[in-house]
Amino acid sequence: MPRRPAFGTTTAALCALLALTACEGSPEVGQPNTAPVSPPSSAASTANTPVDESKAAGDAAVAAYRRYIAVINAMTASGGIAVQDLPKVASGVELAKSQNQAETYRVEKIKTIGGVEVLWAKAVKTGPTGARITTASVQACYDTSKSRAVDASGKNVRAPGTPTRWLDNRDLELIGGVWKVTKGKNQGASC
Repeated sequence: MPRRPAFGTTTAALCALLALTACEGSPEVGQPNTAPVSPPSSAASTANTPVDESKAAGDAAVAAYRRYIAVINAMTASGGIAVQDLPKVASGVELAKSQNQAETYRVEKIKTIGGVEVLWAKAVKTGPTGARITTASVQACYDTSKSRAVDASGKNVRAPGTPTRWLDNRDLELIGGVWKVTKGKNQGASC
């Protein structure tokens, strides 16, 4: 019976040779391959344009704003007790303001029933331009008509005439890889 060559050994040697010569250009031994790399296709090149980075940062900031509202809802519903997540969603002036609100709720024995509903939210500004985006401004409209602030006896403590629709403007910063609300204000508005 004729002897066949070892197919596995031959295939392995051929693969190794192809792997070594598959690079663009043929650099000298010990020299880096400096052959130019082909530019990416147009579909791939648009993935990292400043507009896309700004949109991605804006989307992340809007998601962070929504988390911030959820944490504030949880804090007020708990009567100011559930404060452990505040530093995860807020920093600086906004964190201090939220912690003061929690203290007021605890002292005055206030809690909310129902929560704030974000009707819409959008990033209106991101920055800085030309660098990694680390700041964003979010504008949102939220509704409080389905929530009530009550005292320990269950009595509504919302002042008569308080608006139920609010235009909210918040500044966010990317801190340690996490978007956090740093300051802002709201105003009653028909948004």
